[in-house]
Amino acid sequence: MGRIIVIDGTSNAGKTTLCENLEKNVQNISIVPGASLFAKLNSERYPKIPPIPKNAEEEKENQKFFFKLELDRLREANEMAKQGKYIFMDRGVLEILSVAYSFEHINGWKGIYSNARKLYEEFIKESDKSGLMLPAKYIWLQADFKEVVKRNKSRKIERGQALSEDDWIESNLIKKQIDFFKTMMHLPENSDKIKLIDTNNMSKQEVLGEVCRLLNLKFKENEKEINDD
Repeated sequence: MGRIIVIDGTSNAGKTTLCENLEKNVQNISIVPGASLFAKLNSERYPKIPPIPKNAEEEKENQKFFFKLELDRLREANEMAKQGKYIFMDRGVLEILSVAYSFEHINGWKGIYSNARKLYEEFIKESDKSGLMLPAKYIWLQADFKEVVKRNKSRKIERGQALSEDDWIESNLIKKQIDFFKTMMHLPENSDKIKLIDTNNMSKQEVLGEVCRLLNLKFKENEKEINDD
């Protein structure tokens, strides 16, 4: 049985880019795509992806949708892990919690974080009931607001897409996402489970190399093992 690793972090910290580079350059791994792409690939189960919420009630409904989706993504990751590979998930349930935490503070939507925590506990219980293996590690990529804005411009040029500047490119959102993961990282049960990589002054290849060192992965080109520093 392989291991499941989640790549998570602030907006435009390089999560999807890292997953793409891992799939391209590293031996014996597979990628579970992010929630939106996963839903599109499984449109018979998820014909419509909820829009960005405009109020607390819409956010709570979104949480139900995305936790259900995350359970399906975890099931797929478990099936893939049976091949003995490292399975990387492009984001995971902690992102739902971080968004709820951020929106509650920024928008004053009281109760949405506690609602997300409740759904998270149900997610864990259902995973255990179904005999699903939970992620072994979370790699948290972090970038500050100025870097996020710069990368968003590059994203528009390179990929033909950009994040909504009104909803996701917002300094308070980035700050609250960082605050949330600082809290998560300091919980005793997460001391060895969540690893932080500050990507502000790192190239895509440097981020890839750091993840390979953390996880002792092997590059396809030369099959040389990258060990921990």
